[in-house]
Amino acid sequence: MLALQPAEPDLHDLGGRHWTVHNPMQCSLPGTLWLASKTHFDSFADMPDDEATTLAGVIGRVERAILATGDVGRVHLARWGEGGAHFHLWFLARPLGRLDMADHALPVWEDALPARDQAEIDAVGAKIAAALAA
Repeated sequence: MLALQPAEPDLHDLGGRHWTVHNPMQCSLPGTLWLASKTHFDSFADMPDDEATTLAGVIGRVERAILATGDVGRVHLARWGEGGAHFHLWFLARPLGRLDMADHALPVWEDALPARDQAEIDAVGAKIAAALAA
């Protein structure tokens, strides 16, 4: 049902019918991922029934995989996208113990902090991919 796609477009595909999971090219919060639909639709309003039926299970599975890294205190979900061809959900990983980043402040912190080393982002993404594949 899911395929974890690292930052590079030729990342190993773990299989999946409706959704792909992607590591960002750069971010300040390792463990942050984005989920994309394989079919073309833009919002919850025009989401096909098959995708709508699987979305909650996919969200839970991705959240559990992110939390399994051990360094994440909470996973926040956000939907951004202004007319893109694919539906996107962002999973923002709040670092364990960083309550100053809680709630609506997390996306602000993500923008304000410097980007982390891509090797670190990819290593955390690999841990998440392993948890999703298990």
